Amino acid sequence: MQIKTKCINGCFLKLKALSSIILAMRILSLLRWIMIFPVIVCFLYSTETYAQTAEQYNNWGQAKSLRGDWKGAVVDYTKAIELDPNYIQVYGNRAYARNILEDYKGVVEDYSKIIELDPDKYSAYYGRALAYGKLGKYKEQVYDLNKYIEHDPKSFFAYLARGDVKTVLGDYEGAIQDYTKNIELDPQSGMGYRNRAIAEFKLGKTDAGCKDMSKAGELGFVLADDYLKKYCAE
Repeated sequence: MQIKTKCINGCFLKLKALSSIILAMRILSLLRWIMIFPVIVCFLYSTETYAQTAEQYNNWGQAKSLRGDWKGAVVDYTKAIELDPNYIQVYGNRAYARNILEDYKGVVEDYSKIIELDPDKYSAYYGRALAYGKLGKYKEQVYDLNKYIEHDPKSFFAYLARGDVKTVLGDYEGAIQDYTKNIELDPQSGMGYRNRAIAEFKLGKTDAGCKDMSKAGELGFVLADDYLKKYCAE
């Protein structure tokens, strides 16, 4: 009888201990949930669904850009602009995404808005100039490149770009001047030598063109020999 009583008491104590362990585990689980819940709430409110500010939409658009979802990024940037029409950074971000999507009219629209909000944001002139080039609006492109160069006269790539536009417009003398400035600022500019040579050939300045094309070949222009054979063969 005593053995049975001891056995029952032992089982009771074990059950009591087990119940205590289960209760403790439930309490720990509840504490974990209490600690995690605020994190979950913050995460939800940082997502697109719960975005409430222009900055949040801009951040979400940037996240989509990193994933390569350019259309989705444009949607979020547009929402950000609706909430804050003076948010300059978002216009730049949307212009970049639109450029990837080849929406060049949209790019012009965004850079124009940046210039309207801050005329000293000269980088917008360069971005808009490139978009004008894609649209075949070369006079507008030259205007914007002029504005950009006014702010940054040491920009060798802007002179190269303006020289290319002048070549398209048939202003070969003006193009040569820009390519010369490009080479002055960047002596290793193979494209500067190549493009200046082409403009010189157009004007019948064969000797100068051959010299520049030879230099372009030295700097890595793979088609230099073809031009040299065409224009410079004795």
